[in-house]
Amino acid sequence: MRCSLPPRSRLPRLTLWPCNGAGSSIRFVDYIPSDRVYIEDDLGLDAPWLAARLHDDPALLSLSDNELTVVDVIPSDRPEALTVFLVDVASGIRHVAEVKLGDADLHQVVRVLEFWADRQADHPDAEHQPSVVAEHITPEVARAVLMAQEVVPVGAYELHALHVGEAVALHTEPVEPPATADTDSDEELAALLADTLERLDPRGPEHHTALRQRMIDRLKRESP
Repeated sequence: MRCSLPPRSRLPRLTLWPCNGAGSSIRFVDYIPSDRVYIEDDLGLDAPWLAARLHDDPALLSLSDNELTVVDVIPSDRPEALTVFLVDVASGIRHVAEVKLGDADLHQVVRVLEFWADRQADHPDAEHQPSVVAEHITPEVARAVLMAQEVVPVGAYELHALHVGEAVALHTEPVEPPATADTDSDEELAALLADTLERLDPRGPEHHTALRQRMIDRLKRESP
């Protein structure tokens, strides 16, 4: 079964935050000069700061056009990451987002697939949407997400921080599939993903081999 890409917000959501105060949601109409910055490296802020912002304004993740409510935010197993559980108020879709400051990595992909499988088991009647969010989605992670979409409706999003005057604006954008491929690396990615999915839902070696090939074929088919 092929899964469609997750929904994209019609307008990018920008939320303006003083670094240590309350924020207000705005949509920019006029051009405002700004510099892209990294939340931890450039601003000295951390994952708990971002968690508080997501509690205040979950829409900045741009995971849905509908209103989102944060169900829980838990620290990841690394200090620069966190896991966010949300629900779409209108549709009932449950979201889990593995969020990381800085560059995305494969650990996020594996972890969000694990959470997705757990939540599917806990709430089998609900639709579940996993997402990987980071300030920079690397080509390797983008390819892994594209392969995983063969069986799981996982999305990849970049969280951008912009320095606007004395404040920080945050917004999130979906990431397009990478334009280049690395045959050897992609075989390793497919093996990692197949191993993960087989561990979560064991179906035997033949299914594992077929799944691995399906993900490679999807990458070839969907890459620009």
